[in-house]
Amino acid sequence: MSRNSAKSIVMLAALAAAGCATVLPGDPAMEDARLSVNAARNNPQVASYASVELAQAVDTLRQADEAAAHGARVETVHQLATLASQRAAVAQRLARTRADEAALLAQRQASDAQLSADAARRQAEAAQVQAAAAQRQAEEARRVASAMRTDPYSSTMNDYRRRENERLYEARVTYVRAVVGPPQQRCWVEPTLVDSSRPAGVNIPGAVVGGAIGGIIGHQIGGGRGQDIATGVGIAAGAAAGANVGRGSEGLVYSQDVQHCEFMPTSAQPDYWDVTYVFNGYEHRTQMTTPPGLTIVVNAQGEPRF
Repeated sequence: MSRNSAKSIVMLAALAAAGCATVLPGDPAMEDARLSVNAARNNPQVASYASVELAQAVDTLRQADEAAAHGARVETVHQLATLASQRAAVAQRLARTRADEAALLAQRQASDAQLSADAARRQAEAAQVQAAAAQRQAEEARRVASAMRTDPYSSTMNDYRRRENERLYEARVTYVRAVVGPPQQRCWVEPTLVDSSRPAGVNIPGAVVGGAIGGIIGHQIGGGRGQDIATGVGIAAGAAAGANVGRGSEGLVYSQDVQHCEFMPTSAQPDYWDVTYVFNGYEHRTQMTTPPGLTIVVNAQGEPRF
């Protein structure tokens, strides 16, 4: 056998021996795998956010331990140990990423909740302001209504008198409405010809002629105011008689006093002025006996002062 052939046989035998050797205690690859897996186990974030990946790493390390215990090839054991280390590292990395994402989400949710709380607080404050304004307006309306039920002006004017040492302000007038009292009815009575049968049967020419004749006759009776009255009666009687000329027994036309009425305005002068003004951002209303200017005088509560 040549020298080179002997050398080759020795190398092959060494390689075969190395392939069949078992993993010795303290193997560096196994130790690294155990350190990596234990570090992942001891990280609370991994347990919370990468529990599946951690379980895979632990299971791979267990497979490596079983392979070493059963005398598996060193290459097989080292492959499993390396895979366990890699999976432990992946679990650590995923846990950090997911923990950061969860923290950002929680922060965003907290910010949204704070914004919602601020909006709700502003709405509540606005509602309180509106309620206070509505209450003030209701109280003012009750005061005005109470004053109008008794004396439209006296009690209100007493309430609005200036107090001693009271600080006063000017409020801008935004609306003025003049209020005039209801119209009055005027009625009078005047004589009117009435047909007892049908309206078409009245002898209009006869009524005109009869009225003229009756007026002449009545004017010759009495004197002064009595003469005027007799003239009016003569006109009415003559008109009634003339209207019946040529009608036979069909009907009778006669004079009757009839009342006529019409509504007349009381006066061009308003009874009062309904005034709307703004003070400190709130709208107020009052009634005044004289027209206001561009502003009116009020106190710190917005009540008029005259």
